[in-house]
Amino acid sequence: MGLVEGFAWGVAGGLFAELLGWFKLRHQSPDDLPIQMKTIHYWVVTFGLILAGGVLVVAYLRSDVKVNAIMALNIGASAPLILSSLVSQSPHVAPGRID
Repeated sequence: MGLVEGFAWGVAGGLFAELLGWFKLRHQSPDDLPIQMKTIHYWVVTFGLILAGGVLVVAYLRSDVKVNAIMALNIGASAPLILSSLVSQSPHVAPGRID
């Protein structure tokens, strides 16, 4: 699988994950939708997480991990979980001065 194809599968996986969230809201009237869905911030973050799915698949491919289409979809769909796991494992740095 090439990088462009992997990116596309990862983006598709991220989109499927977001669609699942929207699918759960399908019976609500537009007035009852969560207020954050009506903000630009929500849509920017949503779009960013969808793209992150593609970027993570590219990172796997660049690391010489053999990825097929279903794995790329899975990686793309789980991008928010993968990213939150990476962030939670970063070392704590005490605040201080930068010289």
